[in-house]
Amino acid sequence: MRKFVILLVLVVFAGSIAAQKAPVNEPPIDFSARDMSGKMVSIADLRGKVVVLNLWFINCPNCLEEIKLLNQLVKDYRNNKDVVFIAPAASPQRDLESFLKKNPFDYQVLPDSIMMILMKFGTPDKNGEINVPFPMHYVIGRDGKTLLKIQGQKGVAAVKDELAKQFSATKTPKNP
Repeated sequence: MRKFVILLVLVVFAGSIAAQKAPVNEPPIDFSARDMSGKMVSIADLRGKVVVLNLWFINCPNCLEEIKLLNQLVKDYRNNKDVVFIAPAASPQRDLESFLKKNPFDYQVLPDSIMMILMKFGTPDKNGEINVPFPMHYVIGRDGKTLLKIQGQKGVAAVKDELAKQFSATKTPKNP
């Protein structure tokens, strides 16, 4: 297990050097996974909604630093049924259960997602190794296409801006 964590950390930091705000012309993201309670989550079933993804793991210092900011996003949109917040985690469920008791994370956490993260979000380097920078943020539009892909804490502000764009036309003016 320790070798796995060390390998994961090396992959993360190698990928994080290369990943910044990426051009968004990728094919639609599609996956299914179980959340912490065992409920199946399918991106295909969420078409018609804006989906916010955060790829993370519990031994990632940058991932942990942004949890409060991400929880605020969820709070800001708690009454909007057209946005869903999902956090595929590379960490095992057993470790996440303990971690989340002490550090609540309001996204719908998908444990044991390391293989899905590598296969769906990883980018092969010139040596054929798959890199995934953590934390990584995605905003997926109602049509399933990626609207935003950005790494790190600066990604939280970009996600917030993208959500404001997506929902600006649906906001109603306040009464004087």
